[in-house]
Amino acid sequence: MITWMQRHKKYLVVTIWISTIAFVGAGFVGWGAYDLNQDRAASVAKVGNRTISVQEFQSAYASHYNFYNNLLQGQLTQEQAEQMGLDKIVMSSLINQTLLLNYADELGLLVSKEETMERLKNNPNFQENGVFNKELYYTILKSNRIKPNDYEHELAKEILHTKLENIFKLPASDKEIEMFASAFFMEDRLAIETISLNANEVSADEEAIKAYWEKNKANYLTQKSYTLELLNLPPSKTPFDDKTLEAFYAEEKHNYQHADGKLMLFEEAKEKLAIDLRLKNDKKSALESFLAFKKGEINATETKVVYDTDSLFPMDKIQIAAKDEVLKPVIINNQYVVIRVKEIKFPEPMSYEMAKKEASNDLLKTLKEEALEKKAHAKVEQFKGNDIGFVSRDSVKSIAGLNEAKSAEFLSHVFDNTAKKGYKIIDDKAIVYEILEQKLLNSDKIKQHVSLISDNVSQMKQKELNQNLIKKLAATYKVEQYYKGK
Repeated sequence: MITWMQRHKKYLVVTIWISTIAFVGAGFVGWGAYDLNQDRAASVAKVGNRTISVQEFQSAYASHYNFYNNLLQGQLTQEQAEQMGLDKIVMSSLINQTLLLNYADELGLLVSKEETMERLKNNPNFQENGVFNKELYYTILKSNRIKPNDYEHELAKEILHTKLENIFKLPASDKEIEMFASAFFMEDRLAIETISLNANEVSADEEAIKAYWEKNKANYLTQKSYTLELLNLPPSKTPFDDKTLEAFYAEEKHNYQHADGKLMLFEEAKEKLAIDLRLKNDKKSALESFLAFKKGEINATETKVVYDTDSLFPMDKIQIAAKDEVLKPVIINNQYVVIRVKEIKFPEPMSYEMAKKEASNDLLKTLKEEALEKKAHAKVEQFKGNDIGFVSRDSVKSIAGLNEAKSAEFLSHVFDNTAKKGYKIIDDKAIVYEILEQKLLNSDKIKQHVSLISDNVSQMKQKELNQNLIKKLAATYKVEQYYKGK
């Protein structure tokens, strides 16, 4: 558990504030029911005396989208975002933080221009060799279409929220640390036995597979596909001398960084500079080709079928495009490509032959789990396993041949359940266990992790306080929501 807490510490920190500044925007696509009353057209909601602008909403949506997209390793589609109600999550988050800002106003908390400038100057994104660079600051904002006044206004709101949060910081008491530690540092002496199935214990014939498919055919669908007509635009061949590239580097060097955030030297970035400058110069002709392609004056150079999981093409744009819509030029493999979405095929049920392999695997998996459950349940009653000694939630040793992650999953099951005996099925095996003895509080571990424990206790208290405070503020300040969702 301590290992998990250390790895995920940044996610455990209780914070309601989600910055509405997104340097890498996912772009808010598609609007739901929206009240376009003249007095409200620039806002999505009004909370107390503060409004939430359309721009704030779009930017916060982009921040949230990127956050979840990173968690899903770049696999989040706009369709999935809609299914999870991401716009409603964003709206709720913005309303909550605006409730808190109203309360900060009521308490008389203020943010001076000097405080905003100090926070700005300490942002490493705007520093060069550790020193704030005003020109770099303006360049970055301009490239992301953010006005300095808008950015600094959002920064001031973040500072105000931090001030309010600091007022309600609740440190962990010694008793709370002790109680929390006792829950996480309890040690159990376990006896375990691993149960697996023989190769011939479970099987499924054609009739069983077909019956399973008939019952679950709604789960076996073809992928949504898009037939694309592509106009590939080869890059121009004009060579660049070092003087031209150096001038481009002087303007754009903040975009050329190593993995550790350090700026690349000119020679290190030279190859990428040539590619990017060529793309910049080719943009006008790419737009001209886009218009000609849209009018039918130029034919496509190739046709391709892609799916939602495709990582080469801009699926976020393709997924929301209409049939026969032509998208503006995008960069693929260092050249411009114009895309026409020629056909969209929605998922449809697979035939039995198409689904047979997948259905067979799913049926066998279900049958194996049922057989393992039955064997493990029977074994618990007359169990005599191997004594593996004392373990705790954060033990990192391999258990029953499992890797670290699977061993942690097993231990989490043991410590989250109150039964003395039990079992946990992991992959193709069941681990039956019995708790032989328990020990409370390992003082050495508590001393080793007291700071982390204290932080987590404080964060849990902070979360509880924030939730209750927001409920109170929601009943105090009037909330008018103009954006009604999709």
